[in-house]
Amino acid sequence: MASRNEGVDMTSRVEDYMNTKMVTLSSRVSVLDAAKAMTERNISSVVITSQDDGSIVGILTERDIVKIIANGAPADGIIASSLISSPVLSITKDAMVEEAARLMIRQRVRHLLVVNSRQEVVGIITATDLARYLKQKLASTIISANVGDEESSLAEVWELFF
Repeated sequence: MASRNEGVDMTSRVEDYMNTKMVTLSSRVSVLDAAKAMTERNISSVVITSQDDGSIVGILTERDIVKIIANGAPADGIIASSLISSPVLSITKDAMVEEAARLMIRQRVRHLLVVNSRQEVVGIITATDLARYLKQKLASTIISANVGDEESSLAEVWELFF
């Protein structure tokens, strides 16, 4: 994980919790091969790119794969581009972590691409990353016994998991 933040404070930014090592696959890859890539790398999503120009066309998540398998579809007979969520939502790397949580809650997603000021994709932040933030924030809140605004920020992040 590309995390620079050991402690947690009120200025925790997306870039402190995002992962810069995204996995990208071609839109023509089978869902089975995408699932294998996710399993091998222990990740919950892959970014799908256009075979023509390499641009990002969507994201394929574990949930997407589970849905098709639960419906009896063969994972090796379906291409990734037919299941992707598109367009992929994004957030700037300097946004507050709580803002990422609110966006995920509002849009009912668990993955956001992270972009820099030039709108270039520089990483991904997931619900798992927010859980790590929440764990660190709760630990620091207990230690410092601070309440108030921190509690509302924690509640926003916590809502993502329920």
